[in-house]
Amino acid sequence: MSRFLEGLVVGGAIGYIIGLLSAPKSGAELRRQIADGSEDLYKQASDSLTDIKEKTGTTITDLQSKSNEVLKKASDSVAGTKDQIAHKLQELAGQGGKVLVDDVESAASGG
Repeated sequence: MSRFLEGLVVGGAIGYIIGLLSAPKSGAELRRQIADGSEDLYKQASDSLTDIKEKTGTTITDLQSKSNEVLKKASDSVAGTKDQIAHKLQELAGQGGKVLVDDVESAASGG
């Protein structure tokens, strides 16, 4: 992105200077116009860079916040699923023990 912006600024400056040089003007007037134009171009580029930095900083902050929320939700979901699985395993273990006791009682009673 920064190389694109550099190319845009340099290309704009070169085009501006070529346009000024091809216009019929006196040397002093041309130098003054080039100096004024370069100051304006520098100010515009500086303002654009400041805007880009601010927008990038805001976007990064938003992405960090959203990623933290997603990670928290995923962690909570995994913890909930883990608890459900543990509960089911305990239920199955309890039922398996009951079946074994019933089978032992039934075998002892001869049935």
